[in-house]
Parts: sequence; C-alpha cells; structure tokens
Amino acid sequence: MPSCRRSLSSTLPPTGHDRVELSRYVRLRAVPPRPSNDNRGPSAPKLWHWALAIGTAPTIGLALALSILI
Repeated sequence: MPSCRRSLSSTLPPTGHDRVELSRYVRLRAVPPRPSNDNRGPSAPKLWHWALAIGTAPTIGLALALSILI
C-alpha cells in the first residue's frame, strides 16, 4: 500500500565517518540560552548576592559575638 511506505534510512546507523567536534556542544563564556518567557533585561541585577549576604549575616554576627565572649 502506498500509504504504508517507511524509510529504512532512519533506522540504519550512519555510514559516514564524520568527526565529532566538541566545540559544537560545549560553549565556554557564552551567554546561556534564556527561556522565551523571561522578560528581564540582559543586564538585570543579580539579587542572589544580596540574599546570600542577608542570610549569612546572623550566623556571622553570632559567631563574632561568641568569639568576643570567649
């Protein structure tokens, strides 16, 4: 039947001995791809630095206070 034809070329292994270049898959120091629903500007502020500092401030303060008492 003409509607049941299938291509056998997709199931066969590749016959060419093409070199696989790693540079096609690895990108160093490149801008990572962004999701399409990300509406932030490319130079949006990195707020995680501040969140990390605020989160560690009580621990550092407590350690400093204990070191003064000892």
